[in-house]
Amino acid sequence: MIKKLLSFVFVIALSLPVMGQSQVGSTASSFLEIPVGARSIGMGEAYVAAVNEVSALYWNPAAATRIGQNQVTFQNTDWFVDTKLYYAASVFKLNDIYLGVSINMFDSGEMDVRTLTLPDGTGERFRVQDISIAFTYAQALTDNFSLGGNLKFVQNQIWRMQASTIALDLGFFYQTPFDKIDLGFSISNFGGEMTLRGDNTFVPVDLDPLNSGNNDGIPANLMTGAWDLPLIFRIGTTYDVFHTVDHKLILAADAVYPNNNTNYVNTGGEYGFRNLLFLRAGYSNIFTEDNYGLGHLRFGVGIKPIEEISVDYALSDRDELGYVHTMGLSLKF
Repeated sequence: MIKKLLSFVFVIALSLPVMGQSQVGSTASSFLEIPVGARSIGMGEAYVAAVNEVSALYWNPAAATRIGQNQVTFQNTDWFVDTKLYYAASVFKLNDIYLGVSINMFDSGEMDVRTLTLPDGTGERFRVQDISIAFTYAQALTDNFSLGGNLKFVQNQIWRMQASTIALDLGFFYQTPFDKIDLGFSISNFGGEMTLRGDNTFVPVDLDPLNSGNNDGIPANLMTGAWDLPLIFRIGTTYDVFHTVDHKLILAADAVYPNNNTNYVNTGGEYGFRNLLFLRAGYSNIFTEDNYGLGHLRFGVGIKPIEEISVDYALSDRDELGYVHTMGLSLKF
């Protein structure tokens, strides 16, 4: 079976163009591209088919059916230059239906307002806050096949400017007839465009600057452009290498197709000892051209002192930007 997994990964790799035109910076709400969940990050972000806990609401809503009971999680990521990413989610099992709610928020913290005429600051403060609130429905249609989706509200805010839209996520999970191999597929952030609106674009305009005596302070509003959300297609597989009472090893690989960058592959794995201690490692963003700040190496560790509690940590190597730390706590009830 390991040969089948390697063959599948090889097919995924061949489907990705080595060369292509990158469109980095061409979409809004880039915080939606930042991975959530310490376990998923530790596994190299190869998670669309491996996820079996509440962060499925982000990676693949169909996989919420694999949780088996109610669960809640809280995640914190220390992002670049003292910014933060917070993620909280909960799933509730109602017979064979799973309902969920999640909040994903980026916060820059307060910063000084600086202008060309006052580069040391105007005395005002501002912050950047982006938020996504999602509601999830997932159901197993057969013993082997599940589907799920998110309806979410996305909002960006910078100082006194805001943009918002509605978006959809869709996911599928399939337990193949091949022993120990699963498949997952998801589409994330299919929605409307984002256009910033607010009074920070109000400016005085002189319609006739060559003549004096006219009104040189006519109020005007600068027009802002509309930007798409970062649409992401993911398809992945996992292989359960071995699973005994004391030891478990799974390997995973995802092919990722974003609308604002070249396609790439994520790979990773997790070793578990007595369902108590988990060690994870992965290699992400294979084949990316614009790799600044993305990095490749991922590491993680998890502890499950009892079945109902999981504590996880992940470390991401982000090349020139340094290391990113993610902590997570999950509770089953």
